[in-house]
Amino acid sequence: MNIILLGPQGSGKGTQADLLVQKYGLNYVEMGKILRSIAESDNQHAKTVKEYLNKGDLVPDEFVRLIAWDHINKQDKEKGFLFDGYPRGLAQYDHLKDMLMKFGKKIDWVVYLYISPEESIRRLSARRTCEKCGEIFNLVTNPPKNPEVCDKCGGKLTQREDDQPEAIKRRLELFGERTKQILEKAKQEGVLLEIDGERAIDKIHEDIVDKLWIK
Repeated sequence: MNIILLGPQGSGKGTQADLLVQKYGLNYVEMGKILRSIAESDNQHAKTVKEYLNKGDLVPDEFVRLIAWDHINKQDKEKGFLFDGYPRGLAQYDHLKDMLMKFGKKIDWVVYLYISPEESIRRLSARRTCEKCGEIFNLVTNPPKNPEVCDKCGGKLTQREDDQPEAIKRRLELFGERTKQILEKAKQEGVLLEIDGERAIDKIHEDIVDKLWIK
């Protein structure tokens, strides 16, 4: 089973992705984390990727395609994939389908977690990331035991530059512009599942699992 998990910033994609990966044993492709790792590495694209991330803009398709192909090609395709926050834009969606077809696979579901812009800003303004291991917490929806310390490794929790309100608004605008076409096409293809993301974590997970097996 290959699932694309989409939703505006702060919709809880990461949390739901972790639950689904654990339940079904899927390969986890979290493009945001992959791109942030590249931005802090000596990769030839590191400087460019970092500049886009710091501005709150989307990394151009040509870079994302190369990075996605390199990552996917190294995984066990038989386990299936969960794509978290990727693809963004119809071109990336079509390219991902082409990549999977090369391995005799397809996209089974596009799961869309929807929340209001106001809720997205509220949640993201409360997001904290561990400087040491990259674990993400939210002071509203998934708080750590200590608001300044990572539960996982004890590292320092900080607020990312792109989690400031103005950067969030810009990211929401870009997300809406690019994702609308994916959702429309997924609906036409009969693979779209729309899920209310403004509920408790366990309720959202149960809803997703129940609907994954409709067809």
